[in-house]
Amino acid sequence: MLGAEVVAKAIYASSCPNCGGPISSVRLELGLPCSSCIPDLDYEEAKLISELPPGERFKKLVKIISRESEGSYSILAQLHEELDRFEKFFKKCVGKELWSLQRTWAYRMLSGDSFAITAPTGVGKTTLLLIYSLYEATEGTKVLMLVPTESLLRQSLERLRNYASILGKNLRIIGYTSKDPKKTREEQLMKIEEGDFDILIITTSFLSRRFDVLKNKVFGLIVVDDADSLLKDSANVDRVLVLSGFKEHEISAAMKIIKIRNELYFLKIANRSNEKIESLERELEELEIIVAKARGEGSRGQLLISSATGRQSGIKPKLFKELLGFEVGGIHAYMRNVIDSYAVLNKEEETRDKVLELVKTLGSGGLIFISRDKGVFEAKSLVSYLVSNGIRAELAIAGKKSIEKLRRGEADVLVGVSSYYGVAVRGVDLPEKVRYAIFYGVPKNRMLLEQSLINPRRLLQVLAHLSENEDKLKSIFSELTGRLSKLTPSEINVLRIALMKEEIEGLGDWLRAIAESIINAIKEIKIVLKNKMKVKESISVGTAIIVREGEEEFYLISPDPLTYIQASGRTSRFLNDKMTLGLSIILESNREIIEAFERKMSIYSRNFSLKPLEAVDLRETSMMLDSSRRGGEGVKSFRPAKSLLMVVESPNKAKTIAWYFGRPSRRKFGRVVAYEIPIIDDETLDTYLVTIVATKGHIFDLAIDDGLGIYGVIATGREFMPVYAPITVCHSCGKSFSSIESKCPYCGEKARLSRSTETVQALRKLALESEEVVIATDPDVEGEKIAWDVYLTLKPFSRKLKRAEFHEVTPDAIINALRNLREINMGRVRAQILRRITDRWIGFPLSTVLKEKYQKPWLGAGRVQTPVLGWTIDRFKKWKEDMGYFVRVKTEEGIEVQFFRREKKEAEILASRIKEAGHLRISSFEKRIEETNPAPPYTTDSLLFDASRNLKFSASFTMKLLQDLFEAGLITYHRTDSTHISTKGISVAREYFEKIIKRPDLFKPRAWGNEGAHEAIRPTKALNAEGLKKSILDGTIRVPSSFTSRHFDLYDLIFRRFISSQARASKLEIGVLKIESPEGDVIEKEVVLKEVVEGSAQLSGITTILGIDSIAASGRLNVIEDNILLYKSSLTPLYSEGNLVKLMKERGIGRPSTYAKIIESLRRHGYVIISKKKSFVIPTSIGIEAHDFLVTNYPDLVGEQTTRELESRMDSIENGKESYERLMNELYEKLRSAGLLEEKGMLTSIKKDYLEEALA
Repeated sequence: MLGAEVVAKAIYASSCPNCGGPISSVRLELGLPCSSCIPDLDYEEAKLISELPPGERFKKLVKIISRESEGSYSILAQLHEELDRFEKFFKKCVGKELWSLQRTWAYRMLSGDSFAITAPTGVGKTTLLLIYSLYEATEGTKVLMLVPTESLLRQSLERLRNYASILGKNLRIIGYTSKDPKKTREEQLMKIEEGDFDILIITTSFLSRRFDVLKNKVFGLIVVDDADSLLKDSANVDRVLVLSGFKEHEISAAMKIIKIRNELYFLKIANRSNEKIESLERELEELEIIVAKARGEGSRGQLLISSATGRQSGIKPKLFKELLGFEVGGIHAYMRNVIDSYAVLNKEEETRDKVLELVKTLGSGGLIFISRDKGVFEAKSLVSYLVSNGIRAELAIAGKKSIEKLRRGEADVLVGVSSYYGVAVRGVDLPEKVRYAIFYGVPKNRMLLEQSLINPRRLLQVLAHLSENEDKLKSIFSELTGRLSKLTPSEINVLRIALMKEEIEGLGDWLRAIAESIINAIKEIKIVLKNKMKVKESISVGTAIIVREGEEEFYLISPDPLTYIQASGRTSRFLNDKMTLGLSIILESNREIIEAFERKMSIYSRNFSLKPLEAVDLRETSMMLDSSRRGGEGVKSFRPAKSLLMVVESPNKAKTIAWYFGRPSRRKFGRVVAYEIPIIDDETLDTYLVTIVATKGHIFDLAIDDGLGIYGVIATGREFMPVYAPITVCHSCGKSFSSIESKCPYCGEKARLSRSTETVQALRKLALESEEVVIATDPDVEGEKIAWDVYLTLKPFSRKLKRAEFHEVTPDAIINALRNLREINMGRVRAQILRRITDRWIGFPLSTVLKEKYQKPWLGAGRVQTPVLGWTIDRFKKWKEDMGYFVRVKTEEGIEVQFFRREKKEAEILASRIKEAGHLRISSFEKRIEETNPAPPYTTDSLLFDASRNLKFSASFTMKLLQDLFEAGLITYHRTDSTHISTKGISVAREYFEKIIKRPDLFKPRAWGNEGAHEAIRPTKALNAEGLKKSILDGTIRVPSSFTSRHFDLYDLIFRRFISSQARASKLEIGVLKIESPEGDVIEKEVVLKEVVEGSAQLSGITTILGIDSIAASGRLNVIEDNILLYKSSLTPLYSEGNLVKLMKERGIGRPSTYAKIIESLRRHGYVIISKKKSFVIPTSIGIEAHDFLVTNYPDLVGEQTTRELESRMDSIENGKESYERLMNELYEKLRSAGLLEEKGMLTSIKKDYLEEALA
């Protein structure tokens, strides 16, 4: 808790957790409702109440709140009372308290939500689902449980009956298994048909086969204990929805919605008839009404789906999203305790002998997985071979007999196929018995090359790797990359389907041309491969390999990491709350497929590494495998999992974080999407179920309404209290505003509005479910203010709220931030509050004056904009004064020089004389050796300058690209004025020098200054721009939005600067030429002749000129007539956006977060234009007039010195060195004296409820 004494005072509109009215920050921080709900509350009593857990607090406050003020707290108190009852029920059944994660899920269940539980094994999913099913049954709810196998059915049946016995409840709990006697099966079927049960347990297979006995029933609760088994038969999705109470026509309508959306997209891209599109859109509207009505009906049953993997395909699972608002996810952060190893054998024929040798060494308790390309025949053959050599081997292809033999000790090893749904891969759960796994070949998928390359993304992946030394393929790759980068994911999908069906004629001209290019590219790839490869040879293409198996037969072999994780995971299971040690050995004859497998595994397990088998002491390891099953050496003790709500700013950042750790489950709350994924800290063994939600930037801003003080700040006489209103976006005019009213002030729209209150409500619901809230907004002043708003908004709903700060969006940085949580930095918050109030107090009244004076409603003013506008005007004037004519000459040797003349006639004469001479004279030439140290890595200002100069990017466009790169986890935070490089950054450089380019001699690590709050802008991975492209195409790096060539250009700039900053100094040979024109002008020109000592210069990029000695000896530089250009310009160039950013930095005006915004504001107000050709910033006539008016009439408010001092003092407030209140009062007095602000005492005009809250 921050404590009321340190909370910045503010009023939040629409934020009382009970009634939804205005509330002070002090009450929010104490977790209390507003003064209208509880008018008189002693502060000491309030502090005691605030210390209570949310559930207890709700119950206490409900008793205090007046009856007329009853609101949300009453409902929440009832829900927590039911949670208390359920916790007692759970404890009575199992003798243990609910774990954190179980409490989160229980809260959701009791709220009536349908959702997917995707989490690792061992976190209590199954136990909770059993107890909840029992709880609901005791309340009179009909319960259906679906399990994957009959053995799990029997276990569930036994456990439920045992729990019911403990409770003393006489519940009808039945299950159907094919192993029961015929009479028992007939009796159970009769009970199912007649509904003579409270809880029914069946397998998903029974659901498929005997739906006829179930289809007329509706269950209040359906529990699916294994999503994969349900989704294996897509028709089961329909069946489960019918049993939940949805009508077949409602399910059909939802299915049609999914299909029509896809078809509409195809038709729009293919430029099909508008009539067909309009017809489908009308049908879609009607269907959405049906589905919305179906969703809204309260008679639907609750659906809970549990999974440890969540692998799904096809469109049927999307029905859950349409009808129930959730999606099933999948995880990458598996709880594993496995030694992963491999051996590359010279010949495939050696594999059988090696398997036999390993089984004899390791003993019983092994699973052997045959690669799918070898199939069942090889599995049977291996079983025969092992049996003939004295090993008790059993085939595990179907059924459970072989598994039972292993359980009873009647078999040593099982042999199965590496198939994701195979019995040996998914059906074995024997932690005491299964100790090791042997893979007869890497688990893999195999597809004809032509078929696989129909997928545009895979085609680009293959081209990226094959085109390195093939010019024709390089050209095709470049062309296709450019074309495909302009397509959306849906357009690419349309293209893929058309190619697969060989129906490209139906595409529009643009897509058809791309399809034809793809077909041509596939042909060219095959030609290249025929020339490169012999039969039976393979070639690596990143995370896959291509194998030639005949004259015309090429196959793409792609490793299957998910099957490997599932299969190897059988060796490492929870036993007595601890995870046993397992051993996995891959035997493979192709080294390239092993390397591709490792690369692909990095997507699913960030710390995965394969050990060579010779590095594993098998006898010692075998003893550790046994020891871990007795709770001894080798065991891992994961901490009980806990639930976290992680709040970030950007939806892209939320997606990036979630996708790092798997394929997240998704839940929708109106327009708010929550991603849920388990995160495991392999070092501390902490496990989290993290729900990630984006605020989409600020959720509150100063209110713009009348009657709320001085431009949204209430002055009570003692202090200033800003009034924050939710941010609303109007979908009619596209503008956003912060108002307490639900009406657009720009166009009057009342209906088509999106308010941030929707985000607040979703966050509050999720905070109640979670044990802890982690606020991970951006690591700067703006991010801290958003964090403070989120903190206060959620404080009444959570006991634990902490701030997480990370400067790069990478798994390591995220996990490290979770280990090092902190409090909100109130210095940063106060600085932002003051900066925003200052902008409002100065900007609003001055803007009003300008609009009235010039009768132009788009004009505006700002304290930082005005000095910057002044610099552009001064520069423009100087540019005009220094106008003249240049004669630019480019010589045959590649050297360019320019001569200036004030008058055009003079320039024309000089140009003519150069043409006549045909050369320029070299009057002297000298050489020197110069050591060049690298430039420091980029800060925001230096990067904006170089992006403007080198790439011609505007400041705002550069910041947008940087935001994309940061949110994708590719660069560190981009709003920074620090050049410091962390030890992590230095390790990235070391990896690049040592492993990528294999030049450790060039590496010279530099920290570039002391560690501070921020780091320089640098790449997060040892990948140059080309490597990054390949990794994105391979899928080893996933980006949340489409990347263009401009993203890669900017990344290349950052990467080169960073790597150069970590290289030793170069020694360059410099040539200094004095070049003379026919009229005697002498220009001194320096050129790089060569790099004498390799270092940073070659990494950042240098241009050298060869043969300069002979050129200098000739005494002349030859000129071609066509390379002489005369043009009008100035000796003083206009400012570019990069120049202005550099000036802002040098003169102490603006900050990394505001540089681009300041220039964009000048452009938006019409004060400057940006020249199209060279991107110069040019002031307009209205810009010059407005600037002159402001500096003449308000010099103390918009002058450069005043602005610089104010910025400096705000920095002091951020660092806790100056009083926030003192500076606010000084500013108020200055503005009041200038006649721009009203008197403090005008409290009578303030809206009553806001004034009461401020005074309370």
